[in-house]
Amino acid sequence: MNKPTMPYYKRHAIFCCGKSCGENMPLLNYLKERVAKAGLIMGDEDAVRVNRAGCLGVCQQGPIMVVHPDGVWYCGLTEEKIDRIVDEHFRGGEPVAEYAFHGVD
Repeated sequence: MNKPTMPYYKRHAIFCCGKSCGENMPLLNYLKERVAKAGLIMGDEDAVRVNRAGCLGVCQQGPIMVVHPDGVWYCGLTEEKIDRIVDEHFRGGEPVAEYAFHGVD
């Protein structure tokens, strides 16, 4: 039996699309577009894999996204916040502390 293969990625951004957070698909699609425009495509050194999830269990300040392996949880996401996260965290390696509620000192 052959094992499946997957292109390399450095970070995994998991975006909540649970019912309690509202309809986040347009914002998820915006995140995917920004990651692609930033050149962070799978297989590259700084690649980011973006997936949606059902409820992440922290609904108070949605939309929510968790970024692994960094363990950073972002809340209250907007297109403007996603722009900074892509530029500063995904490309620059520094989480945006003011948008995070967990995982940043």
